[in-house]
Amino acid sequence: MGVTCVIDFDNNPYGTYFAGQVVTGKVTLKLDKLKLAKAVTLNINGFAETHWTESRGTGKDRTTDTYRGREDYIASQTYLVGSNFSTEVSLEPGVHVYNFTCQIPATCPSSIEGHFGRIRYMTKVSIVRPWKFDQSYTRCFTVLKMMDLNYDSPLLRVPAHCESLKTYCCWPCTSDPLQLQLTLPQTGFVPGQICIVDMLVTNDSHIRVEQLQISLVMMVTYHASHFARTSSKNERIVVTKLMGDPVPNHCKKQFKYSLRLPATPPTCFNLCRIIQIAYQVEVEAKVKGFHRNEVVKVPLTIGSVPLTEHLQMQPRNLQSYPAQTLDVAGLEYSSEIATAPPGSPGIPPPNYEEAVHMRSTLGGKTNEEFEGSAPPNTISLDGSDFSPRYPIFNIPTAPMDVTDNNNENFNSDSNANKGTWL
Repeated sequence: MGVTCVIDFDNNPYGTYFAGQVVTGKVTLKLDKLKLAKAVTLNINGFAETHWTESRGTGKDRTTDTYRGREDYIASQTYLVGSNFSTEVSLEPGVHVYNFTCQIPATCPSSIEGHFGRIRYMTKVSIVRPWKFDQSYTRCFTVLKMMDLNYDSPLLRVPAHCESLKTYCCWPCTSDPLQLQLTLPQTGFVPGQICIVDMLVTNDSHIRVEQLQISLVMMVTYHASHFARTSSKNERIVVTKLMGDPVPNHCKKQFKYSLRLPATPPTCFNLCRIIQIAYQVEVEAKVKGFHRNEVVKVPLTIGSVPLTEHLQMQPRNLQSYPAQTLDVAGLEYSSEIATAPPGSPGIPPPNYEEAVHMRSTLGGKTNEEFEGSAPPNTISLDGSDFSPRYPIFNIPTAPMDVTDNNNENFNSDSNANKGTWL
């Protein structure tokens, strides 16, 4: 059997915390025989890192540059056994239990796993052996930055509208236009909330719209450097989507779609220098033939505290970044699993679900390609690749009525995506 190491978080089986909380837990070491080592250390780290390669030139002049970026948030080391000055200590056979605690800084950004980088928080137990490689055991946990939408821009409560116009063929045979008009009731949402997407499609062209595709798109920007040269990469992730109805040529039709937001990290622009996250709702009109599809987009802001009915005033002590900085000292979270955030009366506590659109696969790259990152045994409880967990709220949504040609009303539960001919 050798050595077995189990890292547990107190009252928090999945390891999900808000920035500003205190992480507490225990390390359980099981040994079947006497083991000699210099020390046993516990490292708790939080960092953002980016990595990719770019090639330049051709043939014999072709070179490959490696771009890396890193930003550290937590760097805590504790000696469970021994010390930095120890030469050799004995670990007796049996079960050894060690408790640990660590404060998460309130300015830490939310966890994310992406193709060209990640923001990761992890605990690592190492049996330090000077004459051999260290024996390490790692467990990741999720950190969530509190982002209260009520303290962000008041424009998040205002309906948003965007439209596009497209014609086909060339002058003098240009067709009449295909017009897409997209309207959202607001632009601030939390995961679990339903976004009502109102679409008006005026197809005066001779090209049939075979299908509408409604998507929530996550756009991640990564920054890194190679010596003095800096570069950036963009990743476009379709978080969720639904397929809509067709619109024949020379007709006009209005649709209402219910797009439920799944588990995903909040919008982040200023907390991390090398990784930024933004969202938008996209509606793509897939047209017949070899014509280019038409797309209309509206930006969204995703937070971790939903909008309330009444506008709240920004606290005076939050000056640097009001949308993503809260006084967490007064939050009654202690080290237990995060519950309903403050400022959300009448809303039940959220559940915490994995973000299925992101895992620690890093586009097929191994963990060793990242400096100082987690070894391959970084796994979640079920033995799979680590995937962060984010809050999912259950917020009641007003019924959505859609009226057809016969003036019959359709309930949003059973016919949420019905259209109206105009």
